[in-house]
Amino acid sequence: MAEIYCDVVPHANGWVFLSDGGQSPAYPSYRLAVEAAHRHMQSMGKRRAMILREQGLNGRMQRIGDVSIYCLPRQVSGATEAR
Repeated sequence: MAEIYCDVVPHANGWVFLSDGGQSPAYPSYRLAVEAAHRHMQSMGKRRAMILREQGLNGRMQRIGDVSIYCLPRQVSGATEAR
């Protein structure tokens, strides 16, 4: 099974993720981009081994931990998020 990378990188309009030769729409925050990348990876199913990465301050890509808090959906009851 080939490894496919899903990279979260800064963009002029926020944050995007790059996967399978394509770019996502821009998200206003890093967290929203990571959550969208995570959903994208889940939609790909088990057909491929997906690796979620981010661009570090040194410009190199580094793997985002499997249990990263950024990948967990927000579970806030009764509260609305200001954007």
